[in-house]
Order: sequence, then C-alpha cells, then structure tokens
Amino acid sequence: MDMDRKQLEQHIDLYTQRAISISISMQSIQKNISKDSSVTPDQFNLLNVINTTDHCTASFLAKALNVKKSSITAIVNRLTDKELIKREYNEKDKRVVWLELTEKGQHIVLEERQKILAVLMPLGNKLTVKELEELNQYLSVIDTQLNNIKKDMVKNEI
Repeated sequence: MDMDRKQLEQHIDLYTQRAISISISMQSIQKNISKDSSVTPDQFNLLNVINTTDHCTASFLAKALNVKKSSITAIVNRLTDKELIKREYNEKDKRVVWLELTEKGQHIVLEERQKILAVLMPLGNKLTVKELEELNQYLSVIDTQLNNIKKDMVKNEI
C-alpha cells in the first residue's frame, strides 16, 4: 500500500534530520581522529577519493567533494608539497592531469582508515550481518536517488 503525501513528508523529514545528525557526528569523529594526523579531514577526504578513483582529476574531485575547483587546487598543491600525491600527465592530452597517491599518501590513507574503523567498529557490532547488508542496500538506493536529483538540478541550471 502506498503512503499518502503526509506520511511521505514525515519520513523525508525524519531522514533529513538523521542524515544531518549522522553527518555532524561523522565530521566530529573525523576531526577528533585527525587532530594528531599530518592531514586535515578535508585533505583525508580528498586522498580517500583519489585512492578509490582511477584516473582522478581535479575536476572530478571538485564534483565529488562538492567544492570549487580553486579549493581543490589549493589542497592538491599542499598535498603535493607534502609528497602525498603526484600529478601524472596524460600522454595523449597534456591538458589532462591525473592525480595519484604516492606511497606515503597510500600509507596515510591506510593509517587514517584504521583509526576510523577502530572508532566505528562498535557500531557494526550492534547490528547483524543481515542488518548491515540491508542498511547498505537502503543507503545505496538513497545515494543513487539523491545523485539523480542532483544531476537533474544541475542540468536544469544550464
């Protein structure tokens, strides 16, 4: 049976409140974890995206992290100076610059990820494997739908 509009609005409001609360909590946890780190939470997020993306570009990072390309350039320059990432130029098109983690950058990502996992592991222990799988499926559906909405909004701005 389909929900009526009022029920749907209530669920969307609840989801929005929870999403904001989760986001704030994760930012706080990440900030606390990174206080003894050589990278800031924003730098770690950028390193993490590069780590999980083949042929990552500054433009891709700007879209993925929802920030201006000039902000990405500043962070990339800092991380390049720290020897955590390197720029690789496309042989066919020198205008295309791919960003890759150095060995030192890979080590930082692994180290920070281990800290995050250690802090969040009790959360996973509170749910069964089936519940975790279902949660990830639902979050994936929500993520896909929100990305589609975002794409439509961007398309309509043009």
